[in-house]
Amino acid sequence: MKIQSSHFTIAEILAMLDRRELFVDDTYQRSPKVWPASARSFFIDTVLEEFPFPKVYFLERFDNSRKQVLRDIIDGQQRITALRDFRDDKFALSGASRNFMRKKFSDLLDETQETFLTTSVQVDLIKSASRSEILEMFRRMNAYTAPLNAAEKRHAEFQGAFKLFVLEELTDWAVVIEEFELLTRKQLIRMADAEFITELALVLDRGITNKSESSLRAMYAHNDTDYPGASDARSRIGEFFEVLSGAFSPLRGTFIMKPYVLHSLFCAMVGKKYGFPNSSEIGIEMVGSYYTKLTKTLENLSSLAYAHETQEVEGRYRNYVEACMSTTHRIAQRVARTRAIAEALV
Repeated sequence: MKIQSSHFTIAEILAMLDRRELFVDDTYQRSPKVWPASARSFFIDTVLEEFPFPKVYFLERFDNSRKQVLRDIIDGQQRITALRDFRDDKFALSGASRNFMRKKFSDLLDETQETFLTTSVQVDLIKSASRSEILEMFRRMNAYTAPLNAAEKRHAEFQGAFKLFVLEELTDWAVVIEEFELLTRKQLIRMADAEFITELALVLDRGITNKSESSLRAMYAHNDTDYPGASDARSRIGEFFEVLSGAFSPLRGTFIMKPYVLHSLFCAMVGKKYGFPNSSEIGIEMVGSYYTKLTKTLENLSSLAYAHETQEVEGRYRNYVEACMSTTHRIAQRVARTRAIAEALV
């Protein structure tokens, strides 16, 4: 087996398809129908915004009847067919695309069309390889890949509306999450930030619950075709991060910034301003605002953070501290933390 790394422009790849010099090999690839419209739109937006995307693999073979080298797509079928269909005006980008929403290829400015068509695609050309060798190649590649965690599996399994929502939220707030060190670099690489956004959306959908893989996966599955709550969730989560990175920035570096505490802070804030399923049942009064006295609120939250850090299990904040020290993702601990934080928001 020989592999040659190369680059082709999108225009060159599409020309190969048009001339029937490049073919989809269904024996290696899934049907392009696996990709829903939202995933195709997100990929095209990625290209137009000039973000990188994974390389593709072509198998070269000599066709005796045509006396020329032909190529089969053995990895990258869905991306390449999306590129072709977009060029052919077969779909428009979704409303989630910020700079190109509702646009087909023909709607783009000439210079944007040129940028799209001249985008370089990294291609590995596989030469002189049998089917068994190709399958062995992918098996060996996957053997050196770390097993997917739950968050990564959800993003690999689902390609629809809710996944797109999560990715958009990360685009907006990834800098805050990293700069405020809400999660470690290792956690960010393994998509803990996507899981955190999913947990916040789950609060808005179902209220405070135990954390479980089944409930997080259900958010993706139930909202894969369409996510009716996207607008409200985007607004609530956006307001939360704006307050966190603005008015609450003096709390940076304190134990309030622990992910499980931030979950409870979100619950308390949303519960007091908007309410959420079961917020009244757990004793969170909706008053239409997060707080009215910022200085006092910051003082109260700082006191909670200090009690947590020093593990003051006998003091005024005993219930809160105990709820921060063990089984932090169970509903009882989440409710206890949320109540204490809601009382601190004055």
